[in-house]
Amino acid sequence: MNPKTILDEVYKMIETANYKMFNIWTTHIFLSWRWWLGVVLTILPWIVWIKIRDKKDTPRLFTVGLGVMVITNIMDNVGLSYNLWHYDINVSPASNIFIPWDYALIPVGIMLILQFKPEINVYIKAVAFAFFTAFIFQPFLSWIGMYDMVNWKYWYSFIICILLYLFFNYIYNSKLLNVHSNT
Repeated sequence: MNPKTILDEVYKMIETANYKMFNIWTTHIFLSWRWWLGVVLTILPWIVWIKIRDKKDTPRLFTVGLGVMVITNIMDNVGLSYNLWHYDINVSPASNIFIPWDYALIPVGIMLILQFKPEINVYIKAVAFAFFTAFIFQPFLSWIGMYDMVNWKYWYSFIICILLYLFFNYIYNSKLLNVHSNT
């Protein structure tokens, strides 16, 4: 069979699946209490960040936040593509990723932790962030039916979140983003 024909069939299946997902979203998810929770989890972290961020450090923090968004979005798409997990509640019907997670909770969480208590050891901060994310927040989302781990373990998220925090801590403190340095 011609590869183009196979791809056309696959894209037709994706289109059909997306139509079914949109139908489920409009009839069962939109305006449900979990949908509203997703909206709050998308907006509230940004409101908190805007209020308590170090205004002088906003460009550097926001640059890191954008980087976190890109990386978490990519990782989320990979996990969804390989059926490692999925989300039963989405803020938008046009996306399979969990928008509050990738665009608010993780980036804002990292930005706030980077900003506050810089004297605390980076590894302690990384482990604390990863512990809260993987062993408190993800199980909570699973418990309320928003996140479904299919072929995934919380420990995997724990390790990834440590590495994610350490990587963006390095970026945040690098000379590339250090606009206050004299070099």
